[in-house]
Amino acid sequence: MMILLLLISIALFILLLCADSFDEFACIPLMGFIIKMGVIVFLCVKLVNIKVIDETIELYTKQNQEIETKIELVIKQYMEHEHQTFKDLTNNDSYITLVTLYPELKSDELIKEEIRLYEENNKKIISLKENKINEKIYKWWIYFGK
Repeated sequence: MMILLLLISIALFILLLCADSFDEFACIPLMGFIIKMGVIVFLCVKLVNIKVIDETIELYTKQNQEIETKIELVIKQYMEHEHQTFKDLTNNDSYITLVTLYPELKSDELIKEEIRLYEENNKKIISLKENKINEKIYKWWIYFGK
């Protein structure tokens, strides 16, 4: 789309040059050309960034798995310590959920920081997936691509 509009601006500029009417109207296609080039560069940068989104999502997912492992370790140690109190819990419960259920674990600074980082990573993953979805839109605007 942008490339087509860019070509139209160039054609109009050349037409105005050939028609010997190079006056105030000649700057309109030239300004359009400059603006369209800026938009094309912006969209190309977005497309280049999308190429690494899968690796970035994988990085955040791996980091979240490490956080879950750390939290799991802390919760297991805590549950061993308080075995009689927590005997009714099943292993099916999420460790993130268990942290929110018990104030002793919730107040632990390490756990707080890990949960904050975990939630922040999940927000970034969602944002990156949205950017990945927008890839088709960027391609369409540049060259009617899919």
